[in-house]
Amino acid sequence: MLQVFLKTITIMAVFSAFAVPGFILKKCKMIGDGGMLSLSNVLLYVCQPALAIKAFCVFDADDWQIIQSIETPLLLKNFGIAAAISVLAIGLVFGLCKLVFIKSKDRRAADVYSFIAVFSNCGFFGIPFVEMFTDGNPLAVMYIMVFNVFFNLLVWTLGVYLLTGNLKEIRVKKLVLNPAVFANFVALLLFFVPQINIFMMDGVKEFRIFPQYLAYMTAPLSMIIVGVRLAETPVKELFCIKGVYVAGALRLIAAPLVTLAICLPFRLLISGETPFEEYVCLAPIIAMAMSPAASVVAMAERFDGDKKTATSAFVTNTLLSIVTIPLLMTFVTAVF
Repeated sequence: MLQVFLKTITIMAVFSAFAVPGFILKKCKMIGDGGMLSLSNVLLYVCQPALAIKAFCVFDADDWQIIQSIETPLLLKNFGIAAAISVLAIGLVFGLCKLVFIKSKDRRAADVYSFIAVFSNCGFFGIPFVEMFTDGNPLAVMYIMVFNVFFNLLVWTLGVYLLTGNLKEIRVKKLVLNPAVFANFVALLLFFVPQINIFMMDGVKEFRIFPQYLAYMTAPLSMIIVGVRLAETPVKELFCIKGVYVAGALRLIAAPLVTLAICLPFRLLISGETPFEEYVCLAPIIAMAMSPAASVVAMAERFDGDKKTATSAFVTNTLLSIVTIPLLMTFVTAVF
């Protein structure tokens, strides 16, 4: 348990260090107001799609041999279990948020708090975290990527509804053509039909550099944005708003524990025939234990949500996650 705690602390320290350049650049006025929107767009529409391609389509020879050794029906079953846990977890946390904030007088702020609680930074933060925690095991990364597939579908439907309160803002065409969502479908197609996966063809291996390098940018760029937000947010807005802590308790404590409870019966369906199969259940818990989704501020700006509350809740709870994630990882791995 101590080893897990120390490893998680080390990972969080590395991630936290990425925030320092953003903080310094903002304090030195080297990043203007328009720069944040540009960084957010690169993160949402370039790095996130590349992350999906890298997770499902780019493997070294040893990792690909491990994946090919698993029968497709078994792999599909594991993907299905991870997907079921993901949807149930997000749905139950959403219901819990409705109960907690049902009497809130400030509906715009309450909707942002619900977004914060429901949607984690499972892509930009969670996937690199699992990659580092498991020393790059491809199966563990793919299981959390399954969570991310459904996360992207829900954040651009349920998430948009939370920030706008208007179902008309949810459009199927925009959802399907959204780069983050579209890339997931392309990545899954290439994974299950490897004959057309150009990133794994022997003669053009250099092509895999493109999604790899863009995917590697997700964690650093996400934390640079945190650093910039930290530099531009007054202290009283970071630590003196009660609702921020309520949202943080839901996001950083309640959400992973709810997911853990959901996972316990699903563990009976795990055969144990493949390596790292415990991550079928463990990956969704890790995803739900992550800090708030980095997209909350950008989406609040785009859909005219409560940007001030979104920034405060996002930055404060990202800082708190540096403490909560190691503690939760130690507890969850002890249970498993």
